[in-house]
Amino acid sequence: MKKAYTNLFSPIQLGSLKLKNRVVMAPMSTSLGGIDGRVTPDQIAFYQERARGGFGLIVVEFTSVDPDTGRTELHQLSLESDRNLDGHYRLVDALHESGAKAFLQLQHGGRFSPAKFLKDGIVRGPSRVWSRKDPTKLVVEEMDDALVRRLVDAFGAAAGRAARAGYDGIELHGAHGYLLSQFMSPLSNQRDDAWGGDAERRMAFPIAVIKSVREAIGDLPFCYRISADEFVEGGLDIDDTAQICRHLVDAGIDIIHASTGRGPQSFDKVMEPMSAPEGWRLPYARRLREATGVPVIGVGQIRLPETAENAIADGDCDLVALGRPSLTDPYWPAKAQAGTPELIRPCTTCNFCIAAENLHRVTCAENPRTGRELQAPIPADLGIGKKAIVVGAGPGGISTALMLIEAGFETHLYEARETLGGGIIASGAPPGKELLLRYRDYLDRQVTKSGVCTHVGHAVTADEVAALSPDLVVIAAGTRRRSHGIEGEDSAMAVEAYDLLMGDSDVTLGEGDRVVVYGGGETGCEASEFAAARGAMVTLVTRSRADQLARSAEMVYRSNLVDRLMRHDRITVLAGHHLVRIGDRLAVVRNGDGAESELEADYVLLAQGRDRQSEIADDLIARGIPTHIIGDSRQGGRIGDAVHDGYEAMRAIIARYGKIQTALC
Repeated sequence: MKKAYTNLFSPIQLGSLKLKNRVVMAPMSTSLGGIDGRVTPDQIAFYQERARGGFGLIVVEFTSVDPDTGRTELHQLSLESDRNLDGHYRLVDALHESGAKAFLQLQHGGRFSPAKFLKDGIVRGPSRVWSRKDPTKLVVEEMDDALVRRLVDAFGAAAGRAARAGYDGIELHGAHGYLLSQFMSPLSNQRDDAWGGDAERRMAFPIAVIKSVREAIGDLPFCYRISADEFVEGGLDIDDTAQICRHLVDAGIDIIHASTGRGPQSFDKVMEPMSAPEGWRLPYARRLREATGVPVIGVGQIRLPETAENAIADGDCDLVALGRPSLTDPYWPAKAQAGTPELIRPCTTCNFCIAAENLHRVTCAENPRTGRELQAPIPADLGIGKKAIVVGAGPGGISTALMLIEAGFETHLYEARETLGGGIIASGAPPGKELLLRYRDYLDRQVTKSGVCTHVGHAVTADEVAALSPDLVVIAAGTRRRSHGIEGEDSAMAVEAYDLLMGDSDVTLGEGDRVVVYGGGETGCEASEFAAARGAMVTLVTRSRADQLARSAEMVYRSNLVDRLMRHDRITVLAGHHLVRIGDRLAVVRNGDGAESELEADYVLLAQGRDRQSEIADDLIARGIPTHIIGDSRQGGRIGDAVHDGYEAMRAIIARYGKIQTALC
């Protein structure tokens, strides 16, 4: 029986505005704007895809009201004058034509505006800030009264322009440590004037901004995004925020958007790691709803339609905002409303989207078309009459096979193991990473109904592939064991950490086992947690310093992972040591001074890296068979890297076999 999320897909009236459902696309920086703050065609296409996907309301990303003093990112939108209005007209029209209503979020970075983006290179905030490294160096100057008043007017003027562009409402970004929250928080406002001193005066700036905006937008719906709890010692907690929100509503706010956290001190409460429980912020939304009596938008770690439906049915909030899930699957609302939640590509909170190397453009590990919506879709007749072979059924191999079958290729997928999933299985094995297995299950379902011919338990050879006379081959075979040159590494007590996490090892860890893990990278750290969760006493041996543990891991996840390791009562970290020998129930390690010591061990888990497995590719290329190498077979990386490699291979295949597109001008 199809599930009917009747509360989630019921209409709601926000003043004069009626929304068709309660599903909101949360505001997120896309880095798709022009460096002059304009809306670009890429940006319009990005938002329009989500509107087509069924979101009732889209809150367009943070837009600077005064980039000279408050620009936060290089490609941030700005609306400080009429020069960028044309793009907003086009964006609003596109969203309306596609069935969604649109709010614009207005923002000023304050002390979190990088100096390199500001006109005079001077960072300003409510109060002075001195460098922690050099207490004599002033890094943030205090805004004078004239600038504060000018910014009050700037918010109102930008809101008026947004209303002229046709936006259905306005949201103020008063969360996450930006300027409005800086004035409210005692952490950042130490003034003693009309704009700060006691709690009432710390509210003066946001109240003045609210009144300025309200005057400019008339009776349009007006939303305030706030951190319900800053989760920083000395900052605002939920009791403070409940009281603050009453004042915001009295000043003219219609809707509260209940986020959490303050950057960068509690960034893991702004962008959670995947270990954060589903819907953990909802009690904070409920508290603000009860305190104010106005509609509240709940947001954060809401991945499942059931969570969203229950949040509204139970009175936690009135609307639910999806951030990262909207990047993973723009059609989340449409699939949920159709009663097919199993078709939703699941966001795993892997935070690939905020990895440093990806901040130049919005992206998603599982959905490589995110941010590239203007690229032509895969032609359905591209591969008619052609055969494609994919070797390796990890995330890169499976996603590529699905694209090939979509393009009309006869597609065969070979996997040496008995099950699909590849590296996702190992990645989803450690505690707190179970969300990754949802993605594995999703891919499994997609393959089952796709028409891809799967061959599991079959380590295909180059001769077998060549005998099939394929038109193209994709190698996604992953990695293989590396010889570490450690005496005794072939003994029965030595186990590859990756094999253990994959479930390929016969070893079963239990209470009281003594385990030495060698390798302080992400795999070694996760294997340590995995072993400790099963009752083992673990010594994690790393050649590096302790502060370099898991240094290649995503930043939010890494911070939480390292903190857990250091506090775990079953894990001891032994930094600056090499493993030199594995003996009978012991591991011999050596420190930087050459001194050796023995560690009692029932098992030694080796996590010193693996080698890419691409020999079959070399053979096929030598035979002249068109071959693409993706994922770890090409270069070690994350799940998203493998999926994106597959997408790039598919773009190359389209270029090879597709029709030439004629110019439109």
